[in-house]
Amino acid sequence: MRAQQAVDFQLDAIKKRSLCNNCTENCDIDFNKITIFQKFPKHCRYRFWQEAALNLLENKISKDIYEKIQTIEEKRKNYACCKCTSCCRLASSEYSYEELKVRAENGDEFSREFVSIFVPYNNIEEPKKVYPEYIEMLEKEMEDISKLHFYYCPKLGEDGLCSDYENRPDICRVFPNNPLVSLPEKCAFVEWKHEVEITALTLHALIDIIGFYKEKLTEALK
Repeated sequence: MRAQQAVDFQLDAIKKRSLCNNCTENCDIDFNKITIFQKFPKHCRYRFWQEAALNLLENKISKDIYEKIQTIEEKRKNYACCKCTSCCRLASSEYSYEELKVRAENGDEFSREFVSIFVPYNNIEEPKKVYPEYIEMLEKEMEDISKLHFYYCPKLGEDGLCSDYENRPDICRVFPNNPLVSLPEKCAFVEWKHEVEITALTLHALIDIIGFYKEKLTEALK
């Protein structure tokens, strides 16, 4: 809600500079009820409001968000993998193995790398035996854990470490690249997640709001 209010406040400030200039369009607009998403006549002053708002969203606000995301990524460098192998033995996805293969065939690079490495567990009982505490945590966080699919990497050696570490794909090299993913307590990046999670949630909300506003404004200005 605060993210929405922050965007609305900035757009409203532009509106105050876009008062009706009494043009000759002879429009029938109730200026007490106008919204930023409605269509205005070609020469209407309020189109300036929409154009300036779109520019603000695409440039300044989006740039600010990008810079904050970069800050989050920089903080990640303060932490290093502790080789707990949790992500190798218990990877999870909202997609089934078959769905991931289809996504990979359609050009999704993450899915392509994922199916090239990970193998699906046969049922939920198998990952429960591997890391029962993590599964219990996910059950508390999610409404329906049955929507998650669990996978493991067959390249772990008997010592519990990757047997092909130098050739590991990018999804392994950059994990976790998102502080909003669920991480087991053993993971060394849990502290990073806790440090930046609130900021990341706010930025995620802002990205959704900006995407919505940009789509509606672009349509209104056609």
